[in-house]
Amino acid sequence: MTFKQSRAGLLVIVLTGMLFRAGLLAPRIRSMEDPDNYLPMARSIVEGHGLAFNGRLTAYRPPLYPILIAPILAISGEFWPIGIATFQILLGGATIALTWISARSWGISHLGSLLASILVAFDPVLAVQSRSVMTETLAAALVTFSLTVLAYKRDRSGPSTGIHFFVAGISFGLCVLCRPSLLPGVGCVLLARLFVPRFGWSSLTALALGVGITLSPWSIRNFMVVGGPIVTTTHGGYTLALANNPAYYADVLDGPPNAVWSGPNQQAWWNDVNERTQGMSEPEADRFLRNSALRLAVSRPFDFLRASLARLGRFWGLAPSGEVYPWPMRVATCLWTIPFWLAVGVGLSRRTTWEWPNISGICMVFGLMVVHAFYWTDLRMRAPIVPALALIAASAWIEPSREAASVAPKSTV
Repeated sequence: MTFKQSRAGLLVIVLTGMLFRAGLLAPRIRSMEDPDNYLPMARSIVEGHGLAFNGRLTAYRPPLYPILIAPILAISGEFWPIGIATFQILLGGATIALTWISARSWGISHLGSLLASILVAFDPVLAVQSRSVMTETLAAALVTFSLTVLAYKRDRSGPSTGIHFFVAGISFGLCVLCRPSLLPGVGCVLLARLFVPRFGWSSLTALALGVGITLSPWSIRNFMVVGGPIVTTTHGGYTLALANNPAYYADVLDGPPNAVWSGPNQQAWWNDVNERTQGMSEPEADRFLRNSALRLAVSRPFDFLRASLARLGRFWGLAPSGEVYPWPMRVATCLWTIPFWLAVGVGLSRRTTWEWPNISGICMVFGLMVVHAFYWTDLRMRAPIVPALALIAASAWIEPSREAASVAPKSTV
């Protein structure tokens, strides 16, 4: 396949993927869900009150998404659903295109690169998230951009330059400001850089500096307004406790297969948490809930292990819960996911997938997986790493010349 043919195929995939997302959005555009209250925070920014909820400055949610949708709300007014829907569709198209670019930089053939783009364009877990005012779509775009910049080469054989490591660090920092659960994956990328043969400290320094410069303003702001140098959010303790409390263990861990935690027991737990954390600052409540979950894990280690394994099962599940989604959607998701996971397995068996910079995709997947072994999880939590998984799956189509070159020592910055 020629470059011209591959580029034409990519254009078709991008446009079709955007139409797919538009089709998912259209029936719900007048009732877009905002379960995490990003709209009120974005409106607070528009009104000049900063990142606040109910009139109080907060670090409970990550800042990047509400900051980006604030101008959309300001410009579109009462037509904000159309503005946000357009934003989500464009992010989807950009993610598809960046996946192709990254795949080519990884040494994947034109055919394999198109396959990776198709996996991102039509993955149901990723595409469905565009229907809601949530961070998954933006996070997937940022992860893909980060991997693309990290794999950038000055020419087809030359190494990445220091400035590109710095830009990649900034992008990885933005990933964390969009979805804090991506932070361990970013840490894994930094660690993996240490094991590159003959790596240069300048590249690792540039990468780490980019991450640090991007995260530091948020941490300083939180120290000034919420009482602690929070790098991520004050929501982590809640999500850890949400997945590790006696009521959850009783209803889900010891309940019927594929149970979804909802109903009066969950509401009773919420009411108890709100009552016990009343009057605490955000960092205090965060620590209180985190410590309560850790105490439960220490007192019931076997149940904690069972719960962690069950969470991993949900994270990598073939289909969403039947208590939430209709069977046609579950069957379609399962039929899509089985060959996807098989392709990922093949990609992981290739030596080049474990070499720099391709291993950065594995790092992002592994980091997010570890987080959701302990924190609240469901199928949608893996949406931000779908592009990384698609690149791994397409790695079975590494070009022979790149495969052969991988056995030789590489010069790096």
